Amino acid sequence: MMREPLIEAVKKRILLGDGAMGTQLMESGLQMGASGDQWVLTQPEKVRAIHAAYVEAGSELLLTNTFSASALALARHGLSDRTYELNLKAARLARDCIGPTGYVVGDIGPFGGFLEPLGNTSRGELQEAFALQALGLIDGGVDAIIVETMTALEELGVAIAAIRQVDPTMTIVGSVTYDRVADGGFATMTGVKIRDAVDYMTQLGVQILGCNCGTGIHIGDYEQIVARYRELSDKPIMVQPNAGQPRLDRGRIVYDETADRMAVGIPPLIQAGASIIGGCCGTTPEHILRFGQRIFPLRTSETGIP
Repeated sequence: MMREPLIEAVKKRILLGDGAMGTQLMESGLQMGASGDQWVLTQPEKVRAIHAAYVEAGSELLLTNTFSASALALARHGLSDRTYELNLKAARLARDCIGPTGYVVGDIGPFGGFLEPLGNTSRGELQEAFALQALGLIDGGVDAIIVETMTALEELGVAIAAIRQVDPTMTIVGSVTYDRVADGGFATMTGVKIRDAVDYMTQLGVQILGCNCGTGIHIGDYEQIVARYRELSDKPIMVQPNAGQPRLDRGRIVYDETADRMAVGIPPLIQAGASIIGGCCGTTPEHILRFGQRIFPLRTSETGIP
């Protein structure tokens, strides 16, 4: 049985995403500061093993290992000339792991700099870099592209324009990263409030609204963010919380939120309106397994779909 379009599937049932890629690559030997994206070229078997572990845990949707694989981000590692090849192979690798009935979402993260006038990168240069990345992902057969961990609407907008330049019909997930602010609400590090982000993404025709990562935000906060999204929009919502707040332990970044503790917060996320639930930094296949154990009984009882 072939998969139905992602945007149709999320209207019918909750989908289980995957967990972190970066922290799993570090567990597999990636050194801090090195490019994990290039492992789809240099150590594809290790990337494949991570994808396969998530599929085994129940993931119905995999993100490609391309978070920092725009031409501008790869240039810092001398890899800009391999942007298209890397993204193409990453998409095909994820597809091979999840099979014809699962979903592959191409992952585009921040380019790691600032647009003019704060930085030296023009909108045109950034759009060109994101467009080349999107081309590789789309040619690799992704079902959608997520622009994630975004804190500035301008960069999010450039990425969306780049994807639309390559394929105007591609399903886009816009995922914003929030922190708690003093008044008890949430905003990005650049001051973008939830309403600002939802209004902006809606105006640009983003089909799925997302939230992910966020220093100091734990799963209970995501329930509030998702509920606010649902107040403002009827679009599907994708949520990827961190496994707690990061801390340094003997030079390693550690996340302490256990799979069992995080899983307790999954039903409230669903009740708040989440459509796709996965994990961000620090989450593991064990976290995804526990998430699925909470999602699938609820999905079966409410829709009759196993």
